[in-house]
Amino acid sequence: MPVGSQERAKKEMKEAFVPKYCKRRSSGSSRPAIGSFDKVQLTKLLIDTLHEIGYSESARQLQKESGGVEVESSSVQKLFTAITLGRFEIIDLAMLTSLPLKHRIPKEHLAALAGSDVQSPQQELDSTDADLASKTTDWNRFFVNMQRQYKALEIFAKDMAHYDFETVAGFSDMLEVLVLVNREAFLELMFDRNETESAVLFLRTIFRRFIQLWESILIAQKSAYALKPDDLLKQMTSVMTSPRDSDEISSTWMGSVQKSRESLNDAISEFIDPNDLVPRGRLLTLLSQAVKFQNSRDILNFDDEDDDSTDVQEGRKYNLLQDNKSNSHRISFHNEKILDQNIDEIWYLEFSPDGKYLASASADSLTDRKVLIYDVENGFQIYKVLGGNDQCILYLSFSPDSRYLVSCPFNEEAKIYDIHKKGEPIEIMDSSKTVHTEVIQPEATLQIPDARGNSIGGPPRIWCCGWFHTERNKDRFVLGSPDRDVIIYDTASRSIICKLSDMDNSSEGSTQEPFPRIHDLKITRDDKHLILMAHEYFVDTYDLSSLPPTGREDESGDYVMDNNPIHLPRISRLNIGKRMTCISTPTPTSGCHDADPLLLINVQPHELQLWDIKEQILIQKYYGQRQLQFIIRSCFGYYNRLIASGSEDGKIYIWDRYRGNIIAVLEGHTSERPAPSSSTKPFGRNCNIVVWNPVDKTLFASGGDDGLIKIWRVKRK
Repeated sequence: MPVGSQERAKKEMKEAFVPKYCKRRSSGSSRPAIGSFDKVQLTKLLIDTLHEIGYSESARQLQKESGGVEVESSSVQKLFTAITLGRFEIIDLAMLTSLPLKHRIPKEHLAALAGSDVQSPQQELDSTDADLASKTTDWNRFFVNMQRQYKALEIFAKDMAHYDFETVAGFSDMLEVLVLVNREAFLELMFDRNETESAVLFLRTIFRRFIQLWESILIAQKSAYALKPDDLLKQMTSVMTSPRDSDEISSTWMGSVQKSRESLNDAISEFIDPNDLVPRGRLLTLLSQAVKFQNSRDILNFDDEDDDSTDVQEGRKYNLLQDNKSNSHRISFHNEKILDQNIDEIWYLEFSPDGKYLASASADSLTDRKVLIYDVENGFQIYKVLGGNDQCILYLSFSPDSRYLVSCPFNEEAKIYDIHKKGEPIEIMDSSKTVHTEVIQPEATLQIPDARGNSIGGPPRIWCCGWFHTERNKDRFVLGSPDRDVIIYDTASRSIICKLSDMDNSSEGSTQEPFPRIHDLKITRDDKHLILMAHEYFVDTYDLSSLPPTGREDESGDYVMDNNPIHLPRISRLNIGKRMTCISTPTPTSGCHDADPLLLINVQPHELQLWDIKEQILIQKYYGQRQLQFIIRSCFGYYNRLIASGSEDGKIYIWDRYRGNIIAVLEGHTSERPAPSSSTKPFGRNCNIVVWNPVDKTLFASGGDDGLIKIWRVKRK
């Protein structure tokens, strides 16, 4: 038998015994039929891409050869040309009603809307580009025209209740386009023509009215524009008073008329039906999606949303002439620094919300430096030592402004620190040198009164804490106790405003069940829900919407609060059925809210569970780490794309959040570190906690029973 036939026979025999679900999917190398794609759409993509890569003459030849296929409709061309040349005064409802918007107003209503406009400049709409370019913006005519358009829109909006969804959506789209045009006109008056008085007059008399009308429509509609009416009005007001070199101005004005108008055309493109306007870079987007799909077939592959920009910066090119093979090692994890100033087990770590500080809590029973604050931006030098703690520290929590820190010791006293407060000088020895820093004492110490179910007597112990996030609940935090209690504390009034154990939260309403023993808690970032992890194998969610806003000072300086009774109902109970050691919520990420309802739970033995806490759906499980006897804490990482956890074998386990597969196991902590001379207790090897920096997605830290804090960095190859 020929050698080739033997090899083929062996391959067929081998594949015969491999289950189908274990086989790699087909590479899709068979040539797709051209008939499965629309020829006109393909031509549009090619013409658009040729323009983008600089082959404009070839694009025109292809357009000619194809019989005049256009990337954008004539009505879109007219609008974009008017914007590009600054002829804002000829943009009216007649022009907008001719646009192929994604949401189109039915024909029977179009006449009423377009017909309400007066003296639409149809002659100028049919003018050539050269004619348009020979003129500049007629600002007086623009002001008059916009007043006319507003009156027409206002009349149409009064009958909005009688229209169907499609009509309202189409009207909303046209109104938003006019809002964007008015925004551009305002910015050009301010920064290009330097006519501040005209800009202010336009904002007060015309633009503001468009924004108010837009806001009334948005009550029933979702906007495609990132900015909402209130934010837009504040932004426009702010640019009038901000210095020209401020961040506010640079983020609002593109720096030139040309760039600003191009940005306006891009924004309006979002409202246009893609069949009539090829989205910018559409073919390149499809190619990028194809490459990512090819890479996704490797279960060890990890794609990053920033890969495209990184590839451009580093000059990396995809091969479009063959399938791309995934490089599973494009992401790696490196130990960047070891902090060895602690002389006992690290039980807790917490990055500040601004990412500038790292707080550590240890089981140190020999000294009064159980909590250390490290300066992240200054090489992790010790910034402050928090004194006044007699017991081991179990939990730490930063305030949203990164100024205050609450520590929860093993006993019944929680302490509040101002980490920027001036302290007493102190020297700390590390492995290489003497560190000079300051020790500060707490601003306040508080207890939970009236113990319920405390087996040792006295006030309840405090084992967990969490700050509120929004301005409505500024200066408030929650304390949880294993002795069946939870309180909400207001630092401004220095008072307990709510005590959950005093409420009847029985879901049945017939019998009062004992309040659970709380071992961990989290507040959702919108401050709407309080999540409590109970010793009794379940997770409770409480509705915080009825919590009154933070109080205020009156004229005499007294603090005024709403003293009406507060009732926070329990709205759900998630039965896990196993012992839990911690819960974690996603890292707040600007513009990304898909992870908001997620809750990560460390479950004994050897398991992490990811839940949609709102829908009570188990989304994913993560396996591999060891967790049997001790409290092991985990976190979301890398902008919530990764899951990281410590382990009783001292290692750090990192999973792909979506797939659930392990992508890295790091040698974190060992028991090889010699015990300090002042202690006979040997170091252990547990990795107790992993925390991720909320600002720098590539930075995370781990703490273990070896008393070390390890700083890690994610690197892309």
